[in-house]
Amino acid sequence: MFPLGDIIAIEKLLNIKGHNGKCSCHSCEIKAINNPESPDKMYYVPLNHPKKVRAWKATKLPLRTHTSWADVTTKISQAHLKKDCEAIAMHYGIKGMPALQRVGSIDYARGVPWDFMHLLLENVIKNLVNLWMGKFKGLDTGTEDYLIPDHIWKEIGLEMVAVIKDIPSAFVHSLGNIAEDQSNYTAEGWAFWFMHIAPTLLQNRFHHIKYYKHFCNLVNIMKTCTQFTITHIEIDHLEKRIIQWVEEFEL
Repeated sequence: MFPLGDIIAIEKLLNIKGHNGKCSCHSCEIKAINNPESPDKMYYVPLNHPKKVRAWKATKLPLRTHTSWADVTTKISQAHLKKDCEAIAMHYGIKGMPALQRVGSIDYARGVPWDFMHLLLENVIKNLVNLWMGKFKGLDTGTEDYLIPDHIWKEIGLEMVAVIKDIPSAFVHSLGNIAEDQSNYTAEGWAFWFMHIAPTLLQNRFHHIKYYKHFCNLVNIMKTCTQFTITHIEIDHLEKRIIQWVEEFEL
C-alpha cells in the first residue's frame, strides 16, 4: 500500500473524504470547487478561483501537519450534532482518526505517498487528450486554440497503429487507434503512448508551438519521476518544474 500509494486504499487508511471532496488533498488544505450549474458535482482544485474569489500560491500552499490533523479529529469528536460533524469533515476533508492511529511513527500529513498512476496516467493524460480532441466535459477552448482537428487525429490514430505493431510486447501491449477506441488503454498504455510515442506523433500538430512545448514539459517531468534513481537536487528541481507546468496550464 505504501510503496504504490493506491489512492483509494490511502483514502480508506487515512479516513478522509478523498479525491472527490471539497478539501481533497491529504498534504494541504487547498479547497476545491465545482460547477453549481452542472449536474456533474465533481470537485476540481485550480490554484485560481474562476470567479476571482481567491488564489493559492503553489509555493505557499496551506500545508497540513500531523498536529493540525489531530486537531480536526478532536473537533469532530467534540461536536454533538451529526450535521456539525459532517460540516467539519466537509470543510477539512477529514472524517476521523486514521485506521493506524495507534502507530505513532506515521505522520498523517507527510508520511503517505501520492498515487502516480491515478493522478497522471489515468487522469491528467486522458483529460489532456480529451481537451485536445474537444471532448472534455462539454467545454470549448475559450480564448485559447489548442484543439487538434478531427482529420489530424485520424492521421495520428493511423500512424499510432502502424508504429505500435513493430514494438515488442515487453515494452507495451497492443494499443488501438487512439482517435477511435481508447478502451484498451490501461495506465501502462497511456504512459508508454504519452512519454514515448506522442512527442513524435503530436509534433507540428498544434496551431501554436506553446501547447506542444507545454506537453513536452510534462513528458520530461514524468520521465524524471520514473527514473530508477533520483537525487535530492533533481527532486528540488522537479518541484519547481511541476509548479511551473501547473501555473502555465491555468494561464
